[in-house]
Amino acid sequence: MRSRLRFTLLCVLAAGTSTLSGSLHAQQRWAALDPNHESSSPVVWGATEDEARQRAVEACKRVSKTCASGPASTQDLKEVFAIMCCKQPRLGCAASAAANRREALKNVQEMFADAGYKDCSVQHYMSAATGRRQ
Repeated sequence: MRSRLRFTLLCVLAAGTSTLSGSLHAQQRWAALDPNHESSSPVVWGATEDEARQRAVEACKRVSKTCASGPASTQDLKEVFAIMCCKQPRLGCAASAAANRREALKNVQEMFADAGYKDCSVQHYMSAATGRRQ
């Protein structure tokens, strides 16, 4: 009787742990970054894209007065953010996320080209997963 009770208790605990683990893996996480002229903005995360983007704006405002207020975001934490600033027709910075540096750079270059910016340079790249510069 005692071993049956122990077995039942272990089964209940295992089922609860499995359910908890499954729900943790099912949660989605978004990364976002709002670039600034000083290249000091951090990558931040949120449960939704809107939450991550809002946190990115707030995080930028804590470290700079030159925030773009147009954060880049991604749900794929394997991606990389490319941060670029341009000087013409005025100083402006933007970021884009993609699967690798080359694609992220291409995306941000296209954004600036479409807006008529030039004299641009990449500031750095950051991991969406860790927020570290690459």
